Amino acid sequence: MTQAPYSIHPSVKQLLTSDSLAEAQVLVGNDLLDRQVSQVISSIGAEPRPGSLVVTRSDVLSKIEMSALSQLSALVIVKTSADYSSTTNTTTTTTGTTQAAQGAVQPAALSAPAPAPTLIDAAMKRLIKRCQEESVALIVVPGYGDPAQVIEDFRSVFLLELKLSSARLYSAMLSIVLEEGLDGLIETVSGWLNRPLVVETAEFKVLAARNMGATPLSQQKNLEEEGQAALRVHQKSKEAIVPGSNRHFESSADINMVPFSFGRRLVFPIPLGDLIAGYVSVMIRPQDDVAALSEYMHPLTLACKVDFSHRLKDSPTFSVTQKTLLKDLLSGRTLSAADQERLDRHFGFDLCEGFLVFAVSASFSEEPNASGVAQHNVAYPDDTYISCEAEGMRAFVIPYKEKSPEPWLTQAETLNARIKALNPGIKVRLGAGRLVTTALDLPDAYGEARQALVIGSMIDADGEFLLGYAELGFKRLLYLIIDHPESDRFLEENLSPLEAYDEEWESELVDTLRVYVEHGANLNSTARSLFIHRHTLRYRLEQIADILKVDIDSQVVLLNLQIAYLIRDMKSGLKKRS
Repeated sequence: MTQAPYSIHPSVKQLLTSDSLAEAQVLVGNDLLDRQVSQVISSIGAEPRPGSLVVTRSDVLSKIEMSALSQLSALVIVKTSADYSSTTNTTTTTTGTTQAAQGAVQPAALSAPAPAPTLIDAAMKRLIKRCQEESVALIVVPGYGDPAQVIEDFRSVFLLELKLSSARLYSAMLSIVLEEGLDGLIETVSGWLNRPLVVETAEFKVLAARNMGATPLSQQKNLEEEGQAALRVHQKSKEAIVPGSNRHFESSADINMVPFSFGRRLVFPIPLGDLIAGYVSVMIRPQDDVAALSEYMHPLTLACKVDFSHRLKDSPTFSVTQKTLLKDLLSGRTLSAADQERLDRHFGFDLCEGFLVFAVSASFSEEPNASGVAQHNVAYPDDTYISCEAEGMRAFVIPYKEKSPEPWLTQAETLNARIKALNPGIKVRLGAGRLVTTALDLPDAYGEARQALVIGSMIDADGEFLLGYAELGFKRLLYLIIDHPESDRFLEENLSPLEAYDEEWESELVDTLRVYVEHGANLNSTARSLFIHRHTLRYRLEQIADILKVDIDSQVVLLNLQIAYLIRDMKSGLKKRS
């Protein structure tokens, strides 16, 4: 990791300059006190975090703890008054301890009076020798009265220095983002951390990136759910610190939200009031110290939060609050009068004479594009359309003007063309609700658009379509009973015997009958479509009538067969969707 100009971790020397630790003696490693302290702990353990400072009462370490000494920034032994002697004779037995008697051992704070000579027994001699071998600073601190208080003193000084360092780092990042924008900030911090970084909106639109793309589509829903759950915890924490605080865009509440790990991504949500405004993600390696990385990422997230707040105020295309309110409205949630007024004013709903709602699902093929990269993130024309993410699809609200009315299909074709212009090679599936006259009817229109999209995807799972709810006809009824056992029984009675015959004799009677039904039982057009003679078609139809035991010319039979084929297509599409 490249060192940032502002170190997030205090050094051992910084901790020892505190008044509460002024009587500390450095037995080993006066030249090692510039090492950074990543945490203060009271026991070494088998695998301490690199840079840990251990404050302990015991100078007798186990073999496992001895082997982990090299990971420490310093080892501090707390001595009580019972451990000290009133004479200096005990400090002149070995090379290391002779230096102490001769004054080589110096207090951490040079201006403080020298403490009483340290009692150095056999255990301490061994520890001094081992610390010299491992190049680890060994410090002794008198613990008058309560040794546990010394540990707390170290911890308190460490946390204070850490907070000051974090504030300096945040100040530096804030200066960068105000002067150079998000792009400059991400480029700079990516260089410091030697890690790819990306900043996205709540709708996963990339605002700034360095060697990293947007959150993969497969992870977006899980990230949204995790973010909303964490936001609720975050808001409770804010209320606990500032009871009754204003929950809307309160810049004073800088409680850090817990990051989420998705594969090799470590994601930090950016909260703004009641919302997740966006995400900052960093690429991590298996051996990374996530806690140390987070200490740089939290100030970065706060700096991004400031940028998001400015965007929210200055840019109508970054209206996080309004898009969330629109999503709530479309999903049928009740909005307060104030929120409804804010929504109407922002999008101009109060000036519209009606609304069309489209539900859009767009996707790239898994084939790589011209640059050899498979595309997954879809760009939508947010600059000219009112839209928001909803239930894994994109909802568009199209204002309708009676003075210059356009059919829904014309509007849909225009939107379809815009999406394809932004995303070459993309497949677009669109469902349209019926025209509604007030914003309060938008949930109903969205429900119809969504149903049209779902039914269209069931009938044509792999293709593209623009399908209006009003054009669905009795397909809407079939959709309601598609999972009912009676639909399976109906399908079995009308088509299963024919499918079994085709499988046994390798014939094409199911496909022949389908074309015949689609062509309205017209022999000539069916024969032309199948590229067969009319007599061949008549022979096949006689076979079909015999196998199914029906009158193939009956209008009721033809209707039943048409419904059976629709049920077959919808069930097939349902399987592909799942």
